[in-house]
Amino acid sequence: RHCSSATMGLLAGCTLTYFPLPGRGEPIRLALALGGVSYTDDIVQFKDWPERKPSTPWGSMPVLTLSDGTSIAQARAIMRFVGKETGLYPTDSLLAARCDEVMDTLEDILTGLMNQGSGLPQAEKEAKRLEAIQSGTPFKILTKLDQYVAEHGSSGFAVGDSLTIADLMMLCSLCTVTSGMLDGILPTALDGFANIQKCLKVVANQPTVKETFLAKKDTMPKSFMAFYD
Repeated sequence: RHCSSATMGLLAGCTLTYFPLPGRGEPIRLALALGGVSYTDDIVQFKDWPERKPSTPWGSMPVLTLSDGTSIAQARAIMRFVGKETGLYPTDSLLAARCDEVMDTLEDILTGLMNQGSGLPQAEKEAKRLEAIQSGTPFKILTKLDQYVAEHGSSGFAVGDSLTIADLMMLCSLCTVTSGMLDGILPTALDGFANIQKCLKVVANQPTVKETFLAKKDTMPKSFMAFYD
């Protein structure tokens, strides 16, 4: 997939600003790479974030800044924008809505797990997260998502029969879940979801995705590298 000449005029020379980790920035990085977009990966170190935060539109990252200075914030808004410009967001309205469903569901899962046990001692927080991923609301949503992928996707893709931004967000969000960043959740926590696992493997092995991850293998969490020998 490559951008049209008009799209390249819009996205060429853009800057993506985010932390030095995959998180909510990595799906956007992948979408830009898949679109053949030349961009600046503006990495904000954690120590510099308090100083940079007031200059962002909503006090959060990621932020995409176009070459003319126009900025776009909020991860899923950026994903849809880049997806439209790179052919990774369906032009069919129903398929686009399906992509949005998947992305919103993934955000619910990730946020729900992050908030589990907030404010509790470490051991109690880990126990809460383990319970949530094994039998709580996140587990129930994951079960529904696994069924959703089987019903609305094919050939290992989450929606329709080709790669979309929903696939990129699924890969990065769920690899984050099992990355160790969420204390208490084991690397094998998602192994029982066969349709999700198939999607993750297919998307991770798309040539550009694989190339992007392998180029950062020394800094990427192990969960992102688990698809490669």
